[in-house]
This record gives sequence, C-alpha cells and structure tokens, in this order.
Amino acid sequence: MFNMNKKYLDTKKGLPSEVKTGIIIVVVAVILLLFMYFLTTKILAEDSSDDTKVTENSIQYDKILAGESFNQNDSEYYVIYYDSSDEYSTIGSLISSYQLNNTTTKLYSVDLSDGMNKKYVIDSDGSIVTDNASSLRVKDNTLIKFKDNKVDEVVTDINEITSILNS
Repeated sequence: MFNMNKKYLDTKKGLPSEVKTGIIIVVVAVILLLFMYFLTTKILAEDSSDDTKVTENSIQYDKILAGESFNQNDSEYYVIYYDSSDEYSTIGSLISSYQLNNTTTKLYSVDLSDGMNKKYVIDSDGSIVTDNASSLRVKDNTLIKFKDNKVDEVVTDINEITSILNS
C-alpha cells in the first residue's frame, strides 16, 4: 500500500516527466509551424507585389514560315531565308540591325532549320523556284523582295544581301 501512496503523491506534485516532454515537444512544434506560416506569407506577399508590374507583351510578326512569304499585308517587303543553326552566319545580326533601323521596307525572316520550312530548301545542285508559295524552293541565305505579293528581286550573294540590309 505504501507504494501506491507514493505514486499518488508524485503525481500530485506535478506531471510525470514523459508528459512534460510531450507537452514541450508539441509547444515547440506549434511555434515552429506558426513561424514557418508567417515567414511563408511574408515571402509570398513580397513576390505578389513584384507581379503587379505591368509588362507589355508584343507578338513577334517578323518571323514567318516559308509558305507565308507570298501573302503578307505590306505592298513591298523583303523575306530573308536563312539557317539559324549556322553559328558562323552573320544573317541573324543583319536581320536584327535592319529591323531596328529600317522602317520603310518590312523584313520578314524564314528560319530554314525549322522543320516546317524543310520542304522549301533545295539541294546544292537544285535551282531556286519563286513562282508561288506551293512551288517555292530556296537555299540558305536568300533574300527575296516582294512587291504586291509577287517576287520582284532575288538575291543569293551574301555580300549583296549584306549591302541591302545595311543600307
């Protein structure tokens, strides 16, 4: 009987150590969860304030498919056919420079490395065909000037292309 009274007296003094440890763990976990919650909401609030900046989106109309060469809305325009995967080509920088500096005659670009344009590329021994969109065949680094959706001029010499696009 004496043992039972001792246990009763120990519990009267306070909680057993296992219960104390459990309560401490629960309290620390709740504090950590609350800290993480407030930290997360603060970070998300900062991120959402960055999202409120208005950015103007523009659709890029200067890059077209080869089949669209004959049906642009401009009365006079150039279409350059080039291979963007050629790392030694300067055509990409010529196109950018022309589009930034020239506002009189529109320049459209056709990337011949694009899978949709592969059927318009001729072999090295083939000849360029510019009758219409369905029979169009060009080679890398070809510049065609269109007037009223008809071919006006075809340039394949890289020096001539450079001269036209730099003017």
